[in-house]
Amino acid sequence: MITIYGKPTCTWCIKAKNLAKQYNQKFEYIDIEEPDNMNQFKERMPNETKIPQIWWNGRYIGGYQEFASELQNTIGGYGEGRL
Repeated sequence: MITIYGKPTCTWCIKAKNLAKQYNQKFEYIDIEEPDNMNQFKERMPNETKIPQIWWNGRYIGGYQEFASELQNTIGGYGEGRL
């Protein structure tokens, strides 16, 4: 399962969600504008201020670019030329 921490107005967060959809990957989107979600984000990543922040199967991936690379390397060519 992919977990994406982000905000609804964040362009890279939207791109990360769309990329997960393109690769037919199930994901959970956590809107950190909600106070409880922000607290969860701060607990999980106390020193991180940038979004999106993405986890996959419990392993920290990073932001959008790292996520795109991880999908390309793990799943392969579906997104070639579209990342």
